[in-house]
Amino acid sequence: MIDVVWKDSDVIFIDTDVVWQVAAQYPEIPPFMEKDLIDPYSGGAWLWLCEVLVPGYSVERLARNTKNVEYGRKQYQKWNLDIGKQPFAGDGSIPRVQLRVGQDPDRTIENIINETEGAYGCTVKLIRVNEKFLDSHVLALEVNYGMLVAESDFEWVYFTLGIPNPLTQRIPLRIGSSKICPWAIPELFKGPECQYTGGDASCKGTIVDCRTKGNAVHWGAELGLDPNVTRV
Repeated sequence: MIDVVWKDSDVIFIDTDVVWQVAAQYPEIPPFMEKDLIDPYSGGAWLWLCEVLVPGYSVERLARNTKNVEYGRKQYQKWNLDIGKQPFAGDGSIPRVQLRVGQDPDRTIENIINETEGAYGCTVKLIRVNEKFLDSHVLALEVNYGMLVAESDFEWVYFTLGIPNPLTQRIPLRIGSSKICPWAIPELFKGPECQYTGGDASCKGTIVDCRTKGNAVHWGAELGLDPNVTRV
């Protein structure tokens, strides 16, 4: 007789003298979340969050929920929004996703689109979160899209999302530094790359400041890029 035991969503088969353990199917998902990812009766609701970033404007953080959601130390405002399914095709076409965002009384997002003549350069991040694990920031459940088309009517703002155009991406994606950490800017400080959780409200970006904060293990610059300290 074989007993099946759940342990952090890994399946362990026990049969007298032999034990087999199946490796986790989602290596980038924390083990304590895996069962909730595959078990619809786990008890925790999965929510959609989205971030709409138009260059020159504040990030609009929205939650498809009846109340505001705090995730990754950021507040997402309750909102009426719908996210369409991403089609998969074998003809080489670019997958597209439809995002529909309800109009607020001030028509905030529509005004941004009009002021920027179609929200050129807009990026949208879609995030899937479980209400039981809002304290756990999981990058594997986030995806960034480029905005292809933006339209609106009286009730909704419509975004057609797709993969970013590789011809508009900077290469390399970020400039390496030997002295200043890229996570020190306000938008990234205390984020998932920085991981600082102390009481300081800002960061100088230097290795000395990071050591003072006790967070040097996550310092994002590269001392080896400095020719004054590099040895071959």
